[in-house]
Amino acid sequence: MQPPARWPLAAVMMAAARGVLANIPCEKLEVDGAQFDLSALQGPHAVVTGEFAPPSHYNRTYTVDLCAPLKKPEGAAKEEACPDGTRVCAIKKRWDPETKKETVEEVIPVAGDLAEYGGTAFGWEAKRLRTGGIYEHREQKAVIEFRCDNKLEGNEGEWKEEGGKVKREGDDEKKDEKKGDDGKNKDKEGTPETQRKKDGAALIWEGYKFSQTPEGKELNTLFLTWYTKHACEKAVVDEPIEESRSWGFFTWIVILAFLAIASYLIFGSWLNYNRYGARGWDLLPHGDTLRDIPYLLKDWTRRVLNTVQSSGSRGGYSAV
Repeated sequence: MQPPARWPLAAVMMAAARGVLANIPCEKLEVDGAQFDLSALQGPHAVVTGEFAPPSHYNRTYTVDLCAPLKKPEGAAKEEACPDGTRVCAIKKRWDPETKKETVEEVIPVAGDLAEYGGTAFGWEAKRLRTGGIYEHREQKAVIEFRCDNKLEGNEGEWKEEGGKVKREGDDEKKDEKKGDDGKNKDKEGTPETQRKKDGAALIWEGYKFSQTPEGKELNTLFLTWYTKHACEKAVVDEPIEESRSWGFFTWIVILAFLAIASYLIFGSWLNYNRYGARGWDLLPHGDTLRDIPYLLKDWTRRVLNTVQSSGSRGGYSAV
């Protein structure tokens, strides 16, 4: 898959950390002035890798839920599932071709609210890696890098749990995922861990890598790349205030007053015309008063000005 030309949502780091925001705002995630809606990606999403270490085959399932803690699979034993509150879980299974049995080798809570299980409270930070869960005294972290791809929803090539087995979504035939690589990995030297995916898969496994912190602590980091149209840039803008679809109280008062005055003038003019045969200003009811209004206003304005000027000219004293 060719990477898109731009990746506006560079990365979201999921881990467990104290004193940070516990919930990821999937519906409105703002990063560096850009807004993203990842709510369409809620729910568990999984990638599966295969590894051959003679004589056994190993499958590791990495499951992630951005928006809520993962739920325990139906029928799974307590020791075969990540603890409650886990957001990123890695489960490693071993298939022995001689005994034809599959056993759970590792259950690693990579990120989540793991304070009750020897880890720390869940937290996340965009573009910055923080502390994570604990497995065998080794810190765990998860880095999920989102890349814009307008052609992908984000769930293409998905893996689903069906009857205790992991199956690729869209596969019509049941395939033996335990033997790995269609039985070709019979090489005594084995094969390294690689992702089992279909062409066009949206969620890509980039590695589960070991490193050391500057303090010398051992650290495992899970790297995932997620191609989805929901990671395409959308500038943050102030949401426009929706205009009221109904008129306000004062608007109705003005409209009713205007209609009342107009009705009064029209009806009065009609009445004066029919009764008295009035013309021009005489048509209007109280026409004399209306004609006098400009003169009354002029006279009132003159009196106000005279009052102000007379009081100012005497320095604040009134005539006795």
